[in-house]
Amino acid sequence: MSRKTARTAAMQMIFEKVSGGQGGEETLKMVYDELRETGVPGIREVGNAEPDDEDREYIMRAFDGVLAHREEIDSLIADTAKGWTLDRMALVDLTILRLAVWEMLYDPKVPGNVSIAEAMELTERYSDPDDKAFVNGILGTILREQEAQA
Repeated sequence: MSRKTARTAAMQMIFEKVSGGQGGEETLKMVYDELRETGVPGIREVGNAEPDDEDREYIMRAFDGVLAHREEIDSLIADTAKGWTLDRMALVDLTILRLAVWEMLYDPKVPGNVSIAEAMELTERYSDPDDKAFVNGILGTILREQEAQA
């Protein structure tokens, strides 16, 4: 598999969980079945393989991490999104933001600019294309603030 596929699966699992679903192993299977059917932009094909150990570890770490740090992540997003409340944001945009912010704060293996680039691809695929500027602006501001504190 690829990190892009794993990130897409993690985003969809988080979305499912915050929408009232289970977000567990059955969801992961459902997500990969859907990705096999629809494909992932930039990946030739997902194929019949299940997520390998490395992908599964990332997916579950991202899923658990976003849920465990949701209050902190949401607070950071809300503070950055001047004039916007979280409940006004499209849930898919908020889910993409949560995943990217989690990566920036808690996954040192992923450079912040990569988190933002991947969030842009997810936004383009799963949200309104006009929302890319909104998501990019929030993530860019958060990244600059994180780099200034380092």
